[in-house]
Amino acid sequence: MSVTILGIVTLVAVVGVWIARREWTQFVVGATVAFPQTAGVIVAGNGFPLFYLAMVVLVVLSFPRALYELSRLGRVRRGRQERLVADVVGVALVAWAAVISIAGPRIFEGMRVFAPELGVDAQVVNMATLHPSVGNYAQVGYLAMGVLFLLLAGRLFPVDARLIGSALWVAIVLAAVRIVAEPYWPHALLQNMPGFNYATPERLSGTFYEPSVLGLYLTAAAGYFGARLLWSGAAGRVAAVVALGLVAVDFVRNGSGTALLGLAIQLALAGVVALVRQLRSGRFGVRPAAIIAAVVVVGAGLSQIPVILQFTVGSAASKADSDSFVARTASNVRSWNIFLESVGLGIGLGGNRPSSLALLVLSCLGVIGAALFGALVLIALRRAVRHRVIEPGGWALAGVLIAAVVAVPDLSTPAIWIGLAACLYGLVPVAREELRQTVVDGPGEALNPSLPARSA
Repeated sequence: MSVTILGIVTLVAVVGVWIARREWTQFVVGATVAFPQTAGVIVAGNGFPLFYLAMVVLVVLSFPRALYELSRLGRVRRGRQERLVADVVGVALVAWAAVISIAGPRIFEGMRVFAPELGVDAQVVNMATLHPSVGNYAQVGYLAMGVLFLLLAGRLFPVDARLIGSALWVAIVLAAVRIVAEPYWPHALLQNMPGFNYATPERLSGTFYEPSVLGLYLTAAAGYFGARLLWSGAAGRVAAVVALGLVAVDFVRNGSGTALLGLAIQLALAGVVALVRQLRSGRFGVRPAAIIAAVVVVGAGLSQIPVILQFTVGSAASKADSDSFVARTASNVRSWNIFLESVGLGIGLGGNRPSSLALLVLSCLGVIGAALFGALVLIALRRAVRHRVIEPGGWALAGVLIAAVVAVPDLSTPAIWIGLAACLYGLVPVAREELRQTVVDGPGEALNPSLPARSA
């Protein structure tokens, strides 16, 4: 076993904030999420990402408190049922994943699949066959650690929307730095995950192993900082404008279909949500500032129609004509057939890897797993929409999931789990009576999401 340089930095940072300023833990954990394909520890030729290394360190540091809190999952006061529901759904998801990942490869052994370790393009004409493997247990382990983070977030340390915001800041800033500093980019430091074929620098990939993963973070960042631009104070809006400028620069240099389609869907979703809110408010109307902004945007767009068409329609057309698109489409079609051939049960995590997160969940976890994961996401997004202080985290989570459905089929992506944690357990304002009851009940709930939020 060897610990990498960034692994050592992560260890020191997690221990340091745990001892000195525990409320800063979310920022350290969030920063590690900007390096999902960078190894913190290498064991027997297998890399362990920084986020999961930070998780292990946190569990070790907080083991007594963690056992205490986990033992109290069923003791929920009035107004706290929402947390219990999410906790139970998460645990049920892990339990089902473990069962089907052990049984599925044995029940459906020999089925034609897209093996995760072989790559999609190489298997279009020669698919692998399903059989039990260590990868099944590894993927269940990553899922279990993601859900464990949900169980401990807000109990061991406070979280809010800035948990995922810190990951997005690190990702977009370092991607912009790489644009101007590619000759000096620390490839050996960041691109050290065994078995990964890192992309060449023709298209911007930032701290990630390929442009599509950066596209996922850009989609999430557009949603997060767009929401912060609307609902933050003056300083927050200035920061959001700077961040959105970086997103635009990174987007142009990234050139991935994931970012292009993800941002388009994110914008359409934002428009629908805004319209529904206007209709429900009873004060339907358009502000003068919105009209002015729309005129400016439309005018600028009309003046650049050829460039926009080439960048959007041209990029999409070239992507659709590529061999990669054909291979990814074939993997998705086959994954749907795997779902049907397994009678809706799935074949287990690590058994198949299509090009879409939705089809990965269906083909590997079946109807039950898809329903549990979908329920977890819906609970998180519903809570984010109800509480404006964490709504930016909800838009970030939506961006992550949209891009993952488009082209990043990895349930172990740390951004999914910190996005869920920020929405499910982020600090929000509470009623005065609930706060009084929390204080009376003692300090055991001091790091509970029921406490009022500080201004974000």
